[in-house]
Amino acid sequence: MANEWDPQQFKAGARAAGASDKMIAGALSTASAIKDVHADLPVVFTLGHLAHLTDVSLAELDRIVRRRVDPYRVFRLKKRGTPKAGNAPPRRYRTICVPTPNLMRAQRWIAQNILNVITPHSASYAFAPKVKMRDAAVRHVNATWLVKVDVRHFFESITERQVYRFFRSLAYPALLSFELARLCTRLPPKWENYGGAPPTDEGPRGTSGLTYPSRLQGTLPQGAPTSPMLANHVVRDLDVALAQLAKLRGWRYTRYADDMHFSRSGESDREQAVTLSRDVQRQLTLANLRANRQKTSITPPGARKIVLGLLVDTARPRLNRQFRNNVETHIYALTHPKVGVLAHQQARGFASIIGMRRHIEGLVGYAGQIDRAYGDWLKARLSTVVW
Repeated sequence: MANEWDPQQFKAGARAAGASDKMIAGALSTASAIKDVHADLPVVFTLGHLAHLTDVSLAELDRIVRRRVDPYRVFRLKKRGTPKAGNAPPRRYRTICVPTPNLMRAQRWIAQNILNVITPHSASYAFAPKVKMRDAAVRHVNATWLVKVDVRHFFESITERQVYRFFRSLAYPALLSFELARLCTRLPPKWENYGGAPPTDEGPRGTSGLTYPSRLQGTLPQGAPTSPMLANHVVRDLDVALAQLAKLRGWRYTRYADDMHFSRSGESDREQAVTLSRDVQRQLTLANLRANRQKTSITPPGARKIVLGLLVDTARPRLNRQFRNNVETHIYALTHPKVGVLAHQQARGFASIIGMRRHIEGLVGYAGQIDRAYGDWLKARLSTVVW
C-alpha cells in the first residue's frame, strides 16, 4: 500500500504551526531515511502521530505501551492430534490472544501499512500477501527425500527486543520503534500479575515524560494481526542461513510459519538427511529458537512425502487421502437423509451452522485450487445441501 509523503507540504505546515527550523530539519531527515528503506513505508514520527493515523487515542496507546493494562482476551484451543511420546511433556493446547478492538485497529494499520510492505525471504510462504500454501508445496515436487523440522513455541519465542530491532531497521525513531514493539507484543505469563510497575531500572522516556519499565520484555501473542508477518521478518536472517545451507547440499528449503521443509529429488541417504536435520537445529539454536523433536521427521524414498498436507512425490502437488476422506465425509453426512445439517453440526461440535458451512466451503475451495476437476465435483455435491 503506497503512503504518499510531500516534504514541502510538511515543511509549510510545520512552519505555520510554529515549529523550529531545527525540529523541521530533524523530521525531514527521519522521513527521508524511512523512504530510503522503502518508498511505500508510511512516515511516522511519534506515538501521538501513530494515534492520529490509526484513529486510536494517544492515552490508550500509551497505557498499552506502559503495560498498565493487558489489552488481550486470552483463551485456549485444543491442538489436533495426539503428541508422540518424548522427554518433554506434550503441549495439548494453543494459547490465543485476541486484542481489544482499539488495539486491533492499531495493529491492523501497522500490519497493512508497514509489515506487509516489506517482502519476507523468498523461502517464507506463510501470511505474506498473494502467497498461497500450494506455492510452498510446489517447491518440493518430485521429492525423493524429505526432512521436516517444526519450531517449538514459534511466536512466543520472538521477543520484544527483536521486534524493536526490526522497526529500527526500517529507520523509525528509536523511541517510536520501542513503542511499536510494545504495541505488538504481550507480557509472557510470568509477568501477567506484575501490575506494570517498573522493577529496578528505567527505559526510554514516553510521550508524557515518564519512563517506561525496560525489563518487562514481551513476546509475540498468537492471535494479534501483527504477529505473523513480524515473525517472518524477525527470522529473515535464519531463512537466509537455512536457504544457503540447503542449496550448498543440493536440497530445497521452505518455511511456512513454524513448519520447515527440506527436500531433494536426487539420490541421498539417511546419514546426509540426519546431518542436515542436526545442522538445521543448530541454526535454530543460534536464532534463539528450538526444534520440536516430536514433530521432526525424515521421510526416505518409498514413503509418502507430505508438505503442508499435500503429497509432493510426483510432478505436481496432490491432496492426500486424509483430506479427501474428511471433506467427503462432511458432504456425505450433510446430504444423507438420516443425518443432515443440524445433526452433523452437533456431532462435529461446530458453534453454528453458518460457521460449519464456511469451514466446509473453505475445504472445497482449497481442493479446487489443487485439483480443479475434483474441486468441481465436490462443489456440485455441496450445492445439493439444504442449509
